[in-house]
Amino acid sequence: MKKCVYYICIFIILCFFGDSAIKYSIAQQIENQSPYCLSFASIGANLLESRLDSWAKIKTVKTFAEMDQELKKILTTLKLPFEEADFMHQEHDGRKILSYYLAYENHDYIFTLHTDIKGSYFLLTGISSQNDQKLRQLEKTLDKTLHCKSYFQYKGIISAHPNSKGLETLASVILKCLHAQQIDRYQDNNLISITGYSPELENNVETVELAGQKYNLQFAISKNDANNQSLVYLGFPLLLNDY
Repeated sequence: MKKCVYYICIFIILCFFGDSAIKYSIAQQIENQSPYCLSFASIGANLLESRLDSWAKIKTVKTFAEMDQELKKILTTLKLPFEEADFMHQEHDGRKILSYYLAYENHDYIFTLHTDIKGSYFLLTGISSQNDQKLRQLEKTLDKTLHCKSYFQYKGIISAHPNSKGLETLASVILKCLHAQQIDRYQDNNLISITGYSPELENNVETVELAGQKYNLQFAISKNDANNQSLVYLGFPLLLNDY
């Protein structure tokens, strides 16, 4: 009888720790998700594209040979392969431009270095049809090594064609999910675009200030009349591209 009670106690203890471990694991997964994950999930959108745009002023490089060397150093730091033969050089109006396109592990990268009388600059656009895990790793490295400014943009799709009131409802859900306050808003029959600020994103997203207002997010929902779907664009801190 005592042995039976002993085994029951052990079973209860194991169940308790197993349940605690599962809850902790789930909590960690939720905590580690990018803001877009929760936002897209909240309105039933599927991710189509993650995009990173980073840029920084770098030490002055005056010749194409120096620019090539600088780009190779950056690519090595990012642990990305390169073919120097694919580096493209252009020169016009006193400005030298080096560009390099790389498709690697389901990601597309466009690297650009340009130099003029004001100095030299580095730009990167990275696009993924998957999640943004790799892009965020690159962003951290770029921030550490080059002190880059970075914007993230996500594109998703909803199998719905809401009316104006429906667009407002979807926008409200995203704002609530991100614990954000709406600052500016534009809306017509086929589009709603909102910029806002969320204190909860402040530690992870760069805040920009325009006309005395702080922003760290922008999103847009655009209806597609042709296929009864809607596209969702989410930018941190702002959207850089047309939608």
